Amino acid sequence: MKLKFDIIDKISIGFTFAIFIGVISSYINLGMLSVFFSVIMPLLFLCNTLLAIYGLFKKKYFYITGTLLYLFCFTFFFQVSYTPKDKDNNTVSILSYNVRAFQQYISKNKNASTEIIKFIDSIGADIVVFQESSYKDSRNVQGYPYHFLGYRAHIDKSLLTIYSKYPIINKGFIDFPNSKNNAIYADIKINEDTLRVYNAHLQSYVISPYILTQKYSDFSYWKSLNSKIKKQVEQARLIKHHANKTNNNVIICGDFNATPYSQTYRILKKNFKDSYLSSGNGFGETYSRLYYPLRLDYFLSSGNINVINHYNYDVNLSDHEPISIKFKIKKDTLKH
Repeated sequence: MKLKFDIIDKISIGFTFAIFIGVISSYINLGMLSVFFSVIMPLLFLCNTLLAIYGLFKKKYFYITGTLLYLFCFTFFFQVSYTPKDKDNNTVSILSYNVRAFQQYISKNKNASTEIIKFIDSIGADIVVFQESSYKDSRNVQGYPYHFLGYRAHIDKSLLTIYSKYPIINKGFIDFPNSKNNAIYADIKINEDTLRVYNAHLQSYVISPYILTQKYSDFSYWKSLNSKIKKQVEQARLIKHHANKTNNNVIICGDFNATPYSQTYRILKKNFKDSYLSSGNGFGETYSRLYYPLRLDYFLSSGNINVINHYNYDVNLSDHEPISIKFKIKKDTLKH
């Protein structure tokens, strides 16, 4: 007996297949498809959910396949979390911000650098990490007796910095081959425990409305995009391999330039907790240039770290928005 599908049936099957391709692309590199599906996955979920509701009314239960596949393979893109009042003096706070060189070469706002530093002062986080920092402006940050300015003369890498109110007892670089991107880390002594903080800035796909509408966005561009995806995935593997070798509690944070539906995110998150998923609210977007809620900046923590709060800040001083968390290290499982 030949199955007959009407137009809505075919649309539902098509959207289910799209979710399936999105799942596959979060495990293996499918080139431009990986980027495309990692961005539109929330929209695919919404479309599949609407079709699932329609299918239930029509008793066409295969309509729910796409929605179930999404829920089984991915986390939800919108969070509602209870935010406890901050009355515990034993918490530690950390803020991450891609400051885009303090906007000194880009922004029309000549006071952007000063405003960014004022914002940092107003938050008063115990630890602050910057991506795409500026050596000149990074020295103007006050109130942090311990810092790691990842500047090295004659080495052309994106500048990363770590500031801390707690002693930094060890630090180092993770250099990514054939890339200006890199990561740094610092071992920070917090009371009786040592916390390792990784500050990472991973390879960007360099996608913008301008690029997508220009005629030079031809085969050569998409070929280079595939190379960038491979670089980013390999960079994620290097960080995770490095983090797996330490006995300290670990937080991996920074600008990953990847959505939660990407292979990069899957690699870095493995056996770690995403602070937004446990303690965040709303869409959690950190990048706004494409007028679409993209979450590209993260805090991922090892099991002994209990995140109390996750904050997103609506601060229009860079192309990224800052995020911060407050956390405690479980006393019964301390690593030294």
